[in-house]
Amino acid sequence: MISFLKKNFFTLKEELQSFSSQQRAFSLFAMLCCFFICCEYSAIRPVSNSLFISAFSTKWLPYAWLAVVPLNFALVSLYNSLLPKWGSYKFFCCLVTVVMGVNCIVALLVKQFPSLAFFFYIWKEVYVLMMFQLVWSIIHNNIKLDKAKYLYGIFFGVGGLGSVVGASFPGFFAIACGSETLIFLTLPLYLLLYYSQRNMQRFSTGEKITVQEGEKGGFLHGVRLIQKSRFLLFALFLVVVMQMISAIVDFQFNYFLEKAFTEKDLRTQFSARILGIVHTLNMILQFLGVYLLIRLIGYRRSHYILPSVLGVSASLLAAFPLFPIASAAFITCKALDFSLFGVIKEMLYVPLQPDEKYRAKAIIDVFAYRTSKAFASLLILSVTAFLPIQALSWVSIFLSALWLFTIGYGLREYEKLVA
Repeated sequence: MISFLKKNFFTLKEELQSFSSQQRAFSLFAMLCCFFICCEYSAIRPVSNSLFISAFSTKWLPYAWLAVVPLNFALVSLYNSLLPKWGSYKFFCCLVTVVMGVNCIVALLVKQFPSLAFFFYIWKEVYVLMMFQLVWSIIHNNIKLDKAKYLYGIFFGVGGLGSVVGASFPGFFAIACGSETLIFLTLPLYLLLYYSQRNMQRFSTGEKITVQEGEKGGFLHGVRLIQKSRFLLFALFLVVVMQMISAIVDFQFNYFLEKAFTEKDLRTQFSARILGIVHTLNMILQFLGVYLLIRLIGYRRSHYILPSVLGVSASLLAAFPLFPIASAAFITCKALDFSLFGVIKEMLYVPLQPDEKYRAKAIIDVFAYRTSKAFASLLILSVTAFLPIQALSWVSIFLSALWLFTIGYGLREYEKLVA
């Protein structure tokens, strides 16, 4: 095993040394973008969750996920319409400015108007995905498939490091500073993100997205791209199923969390520390585990690990509906979502055309990603109206089994594109 690690370390080192100075600079600033996006989200997420539960309780989470849909639709439609006219850099600058402004307003007013916690919860769910969409679309346009197998793991690993750093702020300072004050962390982190993204664009060599004559670039254009491609439909299915399982696990964890911790800042601190464990596991998996896994068993077999592990985790929670088991299921699901699933999903997009990488991908990775929680919300509301909460674990088991049965078909479509 040690010789295997050494061999792959030196192979990776040689590959990175073969890069031109421009490619190295691009990769460095792409890593920094991943770091600052993940850092900000990990600092804000436990704050947002805690404020929401204090103002509305866990029972309102499914309704918040349903409310994400119209905001998500509006932002993705705006993105697909303006991207060809403005370019990704101008759109990114506008989005960064809006996010900093909105978050500062929420930080100043949420104590006086607790209902703002509802808007802030759904707002942070949407803008972080749009940030990732903008950064990863540029990465896909600059990184070739042969290099993606190891570079994507590094990008996600640096993002994981950012998540660990971000989660440490509420994890250690929520009680001392207060949850609302921590929202101001968006300002310095997004200013650093702006600097990194500007330099990433500067060293980019990828193709630019273009609009054909007579083509309209709104939401429906991205939908049509997906409808025309069996492969994109498979990618859409993967994202929907994974996020539905993730939403169910999220709801179960928050249900037990609300019962265990009734004080807002204590709840923020505990959830941040749980996320700190998640992000530490992510970092280990992203820097080393995913790369080794793909090298050892192959990219194709790696797809079967996720639904298998999630199915086992859901089975344990169905048998033992306890807070420690719910916490372990949450850690497992989120760690795999942010590491292995993220890497193998992003690798799927490498063979696509620039228009598909930007606008079809935006539909899948932003709109469908969050809208999946709306589907999960309807399931949660329907199941919990008649059955105890552990019945939701059987829904996760069913979705995991469905996922396993569709992998073979989807990967055949992927191999056609790569060939």
